[in-house]
Amino acid sequence: MKSVKWIFIVVVIIAAIVVGYTIIRNGNSNNAHDTAVRFKEFPIERGTFRNTVTANGIVIPIDRVEIKSKASGLIEELPVEEGDYVTKGSLICRLDQTDVQAEVDQAQADLGIAEAEHKQAQNNYNRQQQLYAKGLLSDEELDQVDLQLAQAKGRIVRSRIVLEQANTRLSETTVRAPINGVILQKYVEVGQIIASGISNVSGGTPIADIANMESVFIEAGIDEIDVGKIRVGQSADVMAEAYPDLTFSGEIIRIAPEARIEQNVTLFDVVIEVENRNNMLKSGMNANVEITIVQEENVLLIPTLAIKESENPNTNRENKQVLLKKGNRFVPQEIEIGLSDFEYAIVTKGLQEGDIVGVQILSRLKAENDKMEERIRNSRSFGTRQSQ
Repeated sequence: MKSVKWIFIVVVIIAAIVVGYTIIRNGNSNNAHDTAVRFKEFPIERGTFRNTVTANGIVIPIDRVEIKSKASGLIEELPVEEGDYVTKGSLICRLDQTDVQAEVDQAQADLGIAEAEHKQAQNNYNRQQQLYAKGLLSDEELDQVDLQLAQAKGRIVRSRIVLEQANTRLSETTVRAPINGVILQKYVEVGQIIASGISNVSGGTPIADIANMESVFIEAGIDEIDVGKIRVGQSADVMAEAYPDLTFSGEIIRIAPEARIEQNVTLFDVVIEVENRNNMLKSGMNANVEITIVQEENVLLIPTLAIKESENPNTNRENKQVLLKKGNRFVPQEIEIGLSDFEYAIVTKGLQEGDIVGVQILSRLKAENDKMEERIRNSRSFGTRQSQ
């Protein structure tokens, strides 16, 4: 019985050793797998390299006109609403014309009387001329008749001026559109009394705002780092947030000579003129502006993250290097590049279309550990204060 018991104990010990060894071996194997270096592969392909400057902007009407009335009075007719398209000369507003129409009628009557008086004076002058020719009228009497005729002519001139002024005041009670455009905003309603825009010290009552929206301005703030890359006359693409699938073509027409500061960022206002297809762009809309600085077609492109710096011991200069896949291995390969940005670079020497380059990546466990350490370092640096 004792021998059987000892055999059982030995078997248990051996089994425990085997299990422990297996666990340790698997653990070491997993750790080795987690820390192994792997590669993310990127094929070298031909494409288009674009370097752009982007900014946020707002839609602004080019010709925005504030409409006011030269006359004061009560609004009797106002046939427009916000958003209406009107042509030049269309009725915008008509004021009460009762008093001004009475002035016109009175002036017209006065002119009629003056014309009748002039006719009478002219006939009298003609008769007196005949008497004077026969020696039946003295020089003094003829001069008096001549004066009466001149006075009658003067009354006609004054009456005509008064009538013209009355007609002008009458026409000023009707306000018409000065341009073709869209009513952007309406400030008054029928029944409201408005003040004259020329005789009132306050500048008068605005009736409506109108703007020609066939073309619009996009005003965008360009960072001072990028403003040196753009110029007047350069093309730009505009994407309105209201139409994310549409792109409007525009042209830079003005770059502000002076900067403005917005949230501690130095910006230069750039104005872009855009053809407003079907009046889709509305005043005040937000828009994104993209200005192409450089564009090269059919070039070899490589992700920027795949490029590393390597020092050349012969020249003490930094060379560009990538890990090129050959068979199942990745070997260092020196390259030359042209234009580049944060995403891609143009390969000018050292690689061909179809080559595959690799970027070393660690296992998920190692990557997560690195991210955790980075967060810890950042949190410490954020809360660090210099000791006194």
